[in-house]
Amino acid sequence: MKGVTFIRPSLAREFTGDILTSDTLTRFADLIHTKVANGRTLEEVRRSLVEARPAKQARLDAGEPLNFLSADEVITFLDGTTMTARQIREADWKVDGQPPKLDGRHVQLTGPCSDPGMAIGAMNTGQQWMADSEDAAAQSTDAPLRTQRSLKLLCTWTPEGKRALDGMGGKHLKPENEVAMMIYRPRGLHLDDRHLLVDGQAVSGAFVDAWLFLRHNAKALLDRGLPVAFYLPKLECVQEADLWHTFLYETEKALDLPPGTVKIYQLVEIINATYQLEEMMYAFTRPIRDARTGKSVPASRFIGPNVGRWDYLASMYRATRADLAGIPPDTNLVTLDGARFLAVYEQYVSDMARKRAAVPWGGMSANILLRATLRPGDFEKIAGKEGAPALLSALQAAGYLDSKGNVTGKLQEGADTLPGLPDSYEPQRKQIIVILEAFIARAYNNKVALEKASDDKARESGLRLAKDGGRRCYYGAWVATPDMVAVIQPVFEKAAREGLLAALDTAPARSDWYSEELAAGLRAFPEGLVTEAGIREDITIALQYMASYLQGSAAAAVTSPQLKLQLMEDLATAEIRRAALWKRMHAGAVLQGEGTLAGKRLTEEAFLRLLDEEAGKLKGASVGTAREILKWTTTARKLIPWISDPLNIVLDEGSPEVMTAALKAYFDTYDATGKRLTRVAGAERL
Repeated sequence: MKGVTFIRPSLAREFTGDILTSDTLTRFADLIHTKVANGRTLEEVRRSLVEARPAKQARLDAGEPLNFLSADEVITFLDGTTMTARQIREADWKVDGQPPKLDGRHVQLTGPCSDPGMAIGAMNTGQQWMADSEDAAAQSTDAPLRTQRSLKLLCTWTPEGKRALDGMGGKHLKPENEVAMMIYRPRGLHLDDRHLLVDGQAVSGAFVDAWLFLRHNAKALLDRGLPVAFYLPKLECVQEADLWHTFLYETEKALDLPPGTVKIYQLVEIINATYQLEEMMYAFTRPIRDARTGKSVPASRFIGPNVGRWDYLASMYRATRADLAGIPPDTNLVTLDGARFLAVYEQYVSDMARKRAAVPWGGMSANILLRATLRPGDFEKIAGKEGAPALLSALQAAGYLDSKGNVTGKLQEGADTLPGLPDSYEPQRKQIIVILEAFIARAYNNKVALEKASDDKARESGLRLAKDGGRRCYYGAWVATPDMVAVIQPVFEKAAREGLLAALDTAPARSDWYSEELAAGLRAFPEGLVTEAGIREDITIALQYMASYLQGSAAAAVTSPQLKLQLMEDLATAEIRRAALWKRMHAGAVLQGEGTLAGKRLTEEAFLRLLDEEAGKLKGASVGTAREILKWTTTARKLIPWISDPLNIVLDEGSPEVMTAALKAYFDTYDATGKRLTRVAGAERL
C-alpha cells in the first residue's frame, strides 16, 4: 500500500479483507495527494484551513466582530477561478435541491451505525436516516471501521449482506421498498483519522470516511436508483466548502461517477459559517474547472442547509470567549423560541435556502420516549421470576395500575404506604413505591416530550408563528430516536396539506440580507440568570455525556435534574455546557437565585467544589476521567476549540498516569501555541 500505514496493525487486520483493502488504501493516498491550482495537495489544503482557524479566533479575541464578508471580498476557489462576494450574491443561480426519492420524507433520524442493531432500527423507520460518523459516534477502537462495514452491507443490499445483518440486536430488516433513505455524515475537517497514516503523517478523518463510503457504496446505491447524499458538519467558511466540493469532484473522477453525484446537506452549526452561508451554498453549486482538461464541468450538488441549533449556541460561546461581558445564562433558559439570536438565525437560514431554491431542514428534537407501562419483569428483583406476575396483578387489583400497566393517580406523590395491597407485600413496600414513582416520572417525561417536540416542529414547519412573529419554513426536521419519527412526521405532513410548505418554492420578500442589524442579530448574546442550580445542571450533564463517550457511546441518554427529563444528546450538549462553564467562571459570574453560592462569584474554588459534588452523585467507570477533563477544560486559561480533543486523546487509554500526561500536554500546548495535539502523533503511540 503506497505510503499507507496502520496506527494499530492488529486492529486494522480484521478489516483488510473488505473495508481497508490494499487497492482502496492506495487509491486513497493518490486521491489526497491530488494537487489543486496553486500546487498544494488536497490534504495540505485541508490542514492549512484547519490551522487558519486559530488566526480567525485571535482576531475575534482582539475585538473583530462576527460579520458578513465585504461585498468586494475576492474569493479564490481551488481551481483558480475567482469571484467577489457581490458577484455571487447578485448572480441568478439556483441549487439543484432535493432528489425526488427523498420527497415526502419529512423526518431525518440521526444516530451512529457501528451497531448493526441500531442501524436496522433506523432503516426500519421508512423515512430518512442520517448515518453518523461524527458527533453521535465516538472514535473509539474500531467503531469507525465497524460503521463502514455496516454501511456497506446495508447499501449494497445483497442477500449475503442482508443475512449478515438481519436479526442483529433482535431486529429484522423490512423489505427494501419500506426502509429509510440513507444519508451519511462523515467526520469534520478538524478531526484526524485514528487508524491510518499516509507517508507517516496524520490524515483527515473526513476524507477517510467520505472515500471509504463512496468507494464501497456509491455505485451500489446508484444501481438501486437511490441518491448518494452527505451531511457535512463543522464547516466555518466558503474556502472549506470549496475544499469539500473539490475533494468530492476528484473522488467522483477516481470512481468513474458523474460529476455532482454526491449531493450535500450542509449543517449550519458554526456561527462563523452563518455569515458566509450564501457563498458556501454557491461553492457547492458552481461548475469546476477541471485541472487536466481546463474545461468547466457542471457539478452542482447542494440540497439544503440544516440548523444545528445546539452547536450554533456552543460556537457562539467559543467565538466570543474573550468577551467576558457576555455571560451565558442558565442553559435551560436559552430556549429555541425565546433567544433572539436563535430566532434571527433560524429565520435567516430558512429564508436564504428559499432564495436559492434549496431545501432547509429544521433542528433536532432531543426528547425521547420511555416505556412507561409496568410488566412482570420490572418486579422480578423484588418478587422473583415466579412471584412477579402475582405482584403485578395485586397492584392492579388494588388500583395502583390500570389494565395496561400504567400507574394510576391512586399513588400520591411522596406516599410511603400502599393501602389495599396485601400485607404479604409489606416487606417490599418501599421498593415497590420506588418502582411506581420511577414509572410516574417516565410518564411525565413522555407527556413533556410529546408536547415539546410537537410544538417545536409546529413552529419550524410554519404551522404556528414563532414568538418573534416570524414564520419559519422548513421541509422537515431531525429526531434522535425511532419512536419520535411517528410524532414529528404528522406535523410536517399537516403543514404540507395546508399549503405552508409551498412557500419553499418562492423567494422571501426581505431586503436586509447583509445589513448591520441582521449581522448584530445573529450574534446577539443571550440574556438571563446564572444560578447555582444551572451550574450544577451543566456539570452533571457534561459529566454524564463525557462518561458515556469514553465508554464508546457518543449518542447518550442523559438526565436533566432541572427539567426532570431524559434527553438523547450528542457531542453538542457537552460543547455547550463546558463552554458556558468556562465563560462564567473566567468572567466571575455572580450567581443568583437560591443555593449556598447565591450572591457570590463563581470562582475556581467554588466550581471545583460543585464539580466534586456532582461527580460524586454519578456512577460509572469513566466518571472520574470525565471529571478530570471537565476540570482541565474549565480551569484552562484559554477556552479550547473542541471538547472532543481531550476526550479523544485519552480514549481507549487504561493508564491514569498516561491520561494525566496526555491532558497536561494538550492543554499546555494549546495555551502556549494555540495548536491542538491529536492522538495520531505517531504510529507507535497507540
